[in-house]
Amino acid sequence: RAALEARVSEAEQRFAGAPVPRPPRWGGYRLVPTTIEFWFADNDRLHDRFQYTRTEQGWSVRRLAP
Repeated sequence: RAALEARVSEAEQRFAGAPVPRPPRWGGYRLVPTTIEFWFADNDRLHDRFQYTRTEQGWSVRRLAP
């Protein structure tokens, strides 16, 4: 963990106030989800499921049935 934090700190100093350069072949997509569901598995198959839905005020959370 310490090695990772040191590399992050070095990168923050190196690119402070400037955009981070990207390789010319770089591409990607920006995903902006409106709903995310998390499952927490349980041995008896009564999983905990939580659905997060984006609202104008932030995220609303509701528990779903297994």
